[in-house]
Amino acid sequence: MTRPFPFDIVGFDLDGTLLDTSIELAASLNHALESIGRPPIATDGVKALVGMGTRHMLTLGLQQSGQAEEETIRALHPVLIDHYRANLGSNCPPFPGLVDAIDRLQTMDVKLAVVTNKFESLAVELLGNVGLADRFVTIIGGDTMGKGNGKPKPDPIHEMIARCGGGSAAYIGDSIHDVHASRAAGIPSIAVAFGFLSQPAEELGADAVINHYGELLETLQSLA
Repeated sequence: MTRPFPFDIVGFDLDGTLLDTSIELAASLNHALESIGRPPIATDGVKALVGMGTRHMLTLGLQQSGQAEEETIRALHPVLIDHYRANLGSNCPPFPGLVDAIDRLQTMDVKLAVVTNKFESLAVELLGNVGLADRFVTIIGGDTMGKGNGKPKPDPIHEMIARCGGGSAAYIGDSIHDVHASRAAGIPSIAVAFGFLSQPAEELGADAVINHYGELLETLQSLA
């Protein structure tokens, strides 16, 4: 007899978990930095700045070449966002094996969701542009629950579960904020070793680590 799948809901982070958005994010961050004469940051360097939203990414980017004054951040953030929105989805492929993994989850009637610290409007537009938005029951952004209530707080994870109708849930991400939000919400977490990591995936404290999406379903089964 086949063991029933242990989770009703599987949630995903977006940047560095579902999609490799590093090229687009780096281009937009550097567009903003170069507009005030700051040096650009290499794409690989930008990966470590992602995870708490574009404003936080901009702040860290400014700090690499000087001061990050609040007035400068306020002025540059719209510049970054406008450039990013204009190029959204142009060069951000899904990570290998992702589409097959979510196909398999959906054949088992698992509800899929996205919880990201990216603005909700940008997350919805991005996933729409790459043809994945309709795969998810809900897409929750860093601003969905109100200022200051994104990850690592558990609020968006609780909201994800509520919007999906309740049940057992797990969450997949690539940062310490993803792990902390999952833990605070009382659900298991999986870290992806191919994400935008600021430290080795094994050091994030997740319940499991995967190196490829081909490992996802078996790993979820093991967390039951």
